[in-house]
Parts: sequence; C-alpha cells; structure tokens
Amino acid sequence: MKRAIYLGLGALLALNAPLWPVQAAEAESSELDLSKEALLSADEVIYDNEAQLVEARGNVEIVQGDRVLKADRIIYDVAADTVRAEGNIALLEPSGDVVFADNMELENELKTGAIRDLKILFTDNSRLAAHDAIREDENRTVMNKAVFTSCEPCKEDPERAPIWQAKADQVIHDRQEKTITYRNAFLEFFGVPLIYTPYFSHPDPTVDRQSGFLAPSIFSSSTIGYGVKVPYYYVIDEDKDMTITPTITSKEGVQMAAEYRQAVESGSFQFDGSLTYVDKVDRNNNETGGQEFQGHIRGDGQFRLDETWVWGYDIFRTTHDTYLKKYDISDADTLTSTAYLQGQRGRNLSLLSAYSFQGLTAADVSGETPIVPAWWDYSYVGEANSYGGRFDANADVLAIYRTDGQDTNRLSLEGGYLNPYTTANGQVITLDTSLRGDLYYTHDELADPADPSSATADDSFTGRLVPSISVKWQYPFVRQSGSIRQVVEPIAEAVWSDVIGDNGTPNEDSLSFEFDDTNLFGSNRYAGLDEVETGARLNYGMNVGVYGASGGYSTLLFGQSYHFDKDTGFEDGTGLEDRFSDYVARLEIRPADYLQFVNRVRLDHDSLYLARNEISMKLGTVENWFDLGYVYLRDDPNGISQERREEIYVAGKVKLAEFWSAYGSYRRNLVNGGNSIDGRIGLEYLDECFGIALEAKRSFTRDRDVEPETRFGVRIRLLPFN
Repeated sequence: MKRAIYLGLGALLALNAPLWPVQAAEAESSELDLSKEALLSADEVIYDNEAQLVEARGNVEIVQGDRVLKADRIIYDVAADTVRAEGNIALLEPSGDVVFADNMELENELKTGAIRDLKILFTDNSRLAAHDAIREDENRTVMNKAVFTSCEPCKEDPERAPIWQAKADQVIHDRQEKTITYRNAFLEFFGVPLIYTPYFSHPDPTVDRQSGFLAPSIFSSSTIGYGVKVPYYYVIDEDKDMTITPTITSKEGVQMAAEYRQAVESGSFQFDGSLTYVDKVDRNNNETGGQEFQGHIRGDGQFRLDETWVWGYDIFRTTHDTYLKKYDISDADTLTSTAYLQGQRGRNLSLLSAYSFQGLTAADVSGETPIVPAWWDYSYVGEANSYGGRFDANADVLAIYRTDGQDTNRLSLEGGYLNPYTTANGQVITLDTSLRGDLYYTHDELADPADPSSATADDSFTGRLVPSISVKWQYPFVRQSGSIRQVVEPIAEAVWSDVIGDNGTPNEDSLSFEFDDTNLFGSNRYAGLDEVETGARLNYGMNVGVYGASGGYSTLLFGQSYHFDKDTGFEDGTGLEDRFSDYVARLEIRPADYLQFVNRVRLDHDSLYLARNEISMKLGTVENWFDLGYVYLRDDPNGISQERREEIYVAGKVKLAEFWSAYGSYRRNLVNGGNSIDGRIGLEYLDECFGIALEAKRSFTRDRDVEPETRFGVRIRLLPFN
C-alpha cells in the first residue's frame, strides 16, 4: 500500500511512530499548515533512526506548500534538513514551471540546492536545459553550460537541433526580476552558431512585456535606398510604454520614430510620430539645395467623464504631402483630425466636434481646405405612443472656415413623426413626416459651389423650410420549406418634399452623390443637409431572400424610382436625371462563414447597359483566403475628370505547408488599355518559436517626388521575444 507522512518540526520528533495510511494523512491535513509541513507519499518508506534518515522508494512525492517534488527515490536527512532525489525527478514550481533532473539535492523547504542534468519546461512551453545548476535561493538559479529555446523538439528526430537556440557558458534565471541572463552566449540557427554576445538578457515566460530590443527588419526601396529598422520597446510603468524605432537608410539618412501608449482611469490614449532631416527636392525629386525637417504625428484617445459623456480626439498631420508614402506609413490622400464630446442616454445623442483636414494630392489647395471649428449634432427620439408612433427632433449647428474661399455657418432644426403600422395580414405601412428649418450665413459665397476656385460674391443670409412626407408599404410573404425559409417582399414608397424659401443655399456636405441600393428608399437621397431632393416621386422594388437554419442566406434587392417632375434636379450621370431612374440591384450570397459575395449594379433604364457594377467577394478561412474587388463606373460624376472608371483588386493567402504561407495583392486600372497601380507578394514561415517573412511591393504610380518604386523587406521573429 502507498504510504504517506507529514514531515516537519513537529512530525520529526515522532519518527518511531507507525506509518499512517493515506486516508489518515488526509484526515489530519486540515489541522496542519501545508506551507510549513511537508507531505511525503511513496510505495515504500524506510526509517533509519540512528542516522536520522527517511528513504522513500517508488512513485515518491513530496508536497511542500505550492511545490511538488516527484522522483523514483528520495532520501530525507532530518539532521541536515536536506532532500536528495534520484531518478525521473520532476519539480513543479508555484509559477507553473516544471523542473526535470537526474539528481537533485534540495534544502530550505525545497527552495535551494544543487541540480545535475537540469531541464526546465516553462509555462509558455519554452525550454531551458543545463549541465548543472545551483538554486541560490527561492528566486535565483545559476546554470552552467545551458541552452534555451522556445522551439518544440522535432517529432521525427528529437535529437536534431531546433531552428534556433541560445547557448551560454552561464545562464541566470532571476524569478524576482523575471529575467533570464546569458553570459558568453551564441545564438544558433539549425545548430550553427551565427551571433556571439558576451551578455544577453530577456524576460522570462511569466512576463507579458519588458523593455528591450525587438527584432529588426531589413528593406530595400528604390526611393529611400537600403534600410534597417531597429525598434526598442521601453516599459515605463504598468500603465504606459513606448517604442522607439530608428530607421537607417542609404539615401535619406536616419529617420527617428516613436510610439507612446498609456492607459488612465477614465480611458486610454496613444501617439506616434517620426522626424527626419533630408535634402530639399522639387516635384521631380531633384535636389534644390539646403535641407529640411520632414515628419508626421498621429494619435487618438477616448476618455469617459461619466456614464453619459465621453470625449476624445483623433489627430493625423504631416509636414509634406508625399512623406507618408515615401516612408510607407500611410497611403491616405486626406488626413482628418478631430476632437469631440459625445453624450448618449437611451435613444438620445448629442455630439459636439471639430475637424481639420489636410489634403495630400497635387490638386489640393490648403487655403481652400475647410476647417470646422464647431459642429453640434443632437438627436432626440421619444417614447412610443399608444399607436406605436414616435416623435423625434434633430438639431444641427455647423461652422466652416477657410483661409481662402467661402465660409459657411448653418443652423438646422427638424421635428418629425414616425409611425409604423402592421395590418392583420402582415402588411407594414410606415408614415414618416418631418419639417426642417435651415438658416445660413455665408461669407465670400462661391458662384459655383462645386468649384472652390470660382469667384466669390458678397456675404449672404438665407433661410428655408423643408417639409417632407412619405408613406412606405411592405408586404413580406414567407414560406418555410424544410430548414429553408423563403421571403418575397414587394416594397413601394410615395415621397413628397419641397423647399419653401431660398433654394440657393450653400452646398458644403452634398457635393458627392451616388445612387445605389442604399438610398433607393428615403425622403432625401443626398448624404448631407445642404441639398434637398424636391417634388413627388415613387420608389418601388422587390426584396427576395432565402435563409438557412445554420445562418446562411442569399438576398436580392431590385428597384427603381419615378419622379413626377421632368426636372429632377440631379446631374447627368447620377442615374436620377430622368423621370424614370436607372435600375439598382444588390445580390448578396453568404451560405457559410467561408464565402461572402456581394454584387451591386446600376442599369441604364433605357438601354439596360451597366452604368455601375461593384463586386466584392471573400472566400476561405483564416489560413487560406481570397478577396476580389471590382468596380466599374460608366460616368463618375464625383471624379475629377468625370470619365469612366474601371478597376480590379485581388488579394489572397495560401497555406503551402504546416508552417509556410504565401500571400499577395494586386490592383489594376482597366481603363484605356489598363495599367498596374500597385502589387505585393510575400512568403512567410511561422511556427511556435520562429517566424520570417520575405515581401516585395511595387508601386506603379508617380506622385510628385515619389517615383514608382520597388520595395523589398525581411522581417524576423524570435518567439517569445517579439
């Protein structure tokens, strides 16, 4: 029978007593302090009273506080208070680490001692082995001729060298400082020593983050030359850290970048920025003499004031239009900075914000770029009355300022009533009425709102009323066929709205317009408030859907609009310039999570030619996926040239083997014979301990001093270090 006994100051005085069975030990465990007493269990226990030795054999286990020691044979020297273990030794630490050895002699409640042929399995499955080790105290272990790796042994050949390992004459594991330190160390790859360092340190697996260098990345760019990034991660405190990244290039010198992150009691915020000092160049990338600073700053944060109110900001600025593209920071054409104060209680929302924009294209003129010092938007939705209807109210106050051009101030107040009603046979009839009043004060009003460079007139003060009423009818027919639910829903909507007062108000927020399935129904198809769709019209369509029990579905929406006035107020090319609008449709197919297909089209109402065609498809899983995007616009009224636009985009990732993946993307313009825009291809290896990615990127377009370029990059990851 397996025997058990408590070993401690009190129990040692009773070595002549008979052995207790396991059940007896368990019965008295509640009366003992296991942090001070040790519980020994084994198949056989032998006492030598004269020598004061306790020898345990066969499935030996000692539990001392949070530590558990297992071995084939353990000898406990009572006088010396030492434990010597032999054969298949395993010591489970309170941290969860497991120490394996062939011979071990411990004392001081298993906290100190000497170990031979040491092996440690950390909680993150990384491993450390040493020829011998000294446990100086509970927190410090000094190991000689040691090796560390996070790679798992090869299944076919466990003796084969791992992908990488760190070998050192001496390794010190300090659990209090949570560091593993190497002296006279080599970093080996596939058993070949490549890097030597007299001193090297990294956090132990219990650390989520610690200061130190991250893995560098190497790249080659035809614009800024050969380069290397060497990021350093600095932990400032538990609630804040930063990363400093110098980028050394052969053509542009050194760029310094930094990212700062901090959490506070009410929220969090972060900033990143960069700075470099380079030669001045013209639009054709020719040096003009002298040097200048270039850089960027970006940041965001959100902070809660109470359960209702939050405030925050989002900042993004750069010193030069092409700087972000040159250093592969961002491809954005416009940078937006904002600050806001938002309150939400129930269905009611108040948002006060300010905006600043920075245009980065060659056509942008800084003086004509708007600045929004204040924009207040308020929305109130009342409780439903006995008829199911709700009153709502909206307020909008906007101020727009330009250093060169039109300044606009707007006050808009709106009240409305919405009442959906469902008949006994399932028809849904929705009444929506509203009355809005707008007041505008404009300084240097533009003669042509769509042309910021047009002549400006005197200041003006204008106002108008915008009444609107609509009745929408829906009649969904549903049929269940096995696990499939089919829905056919005809929809019709009658709308009337008008402008009473001045119809020549400024247009700031409705310059861009697209007619598609998203605004087929509604009282105003314009995105903003400045432009109003007037007159009587009829919107009609059909919504068809097939829904599976597992969550998959396919839907089709098809519809058209009819305007009772010959002059609809919309420009040519929008699809709404005639009484009968173009046809719009949206087909969405999503039978499972691995496939999503969306096709949105607009068909010319006379010829049924495609006026707009958008395709988006996502196929696959996390490991293997394919994306397809295609857009065709016969006329692009929102574009600079307002000509045909056609573009295709493909991207994907394929798992080639257990740890190997290939990925890439490509974008091409299909107009006038076509030309490539950009492309990327990469090969990645990633296992539990090592990762490397080889990537090539090509940009085929020129933007002033940024020429078409090819960029090659190499990124290496040594886990768990980064």
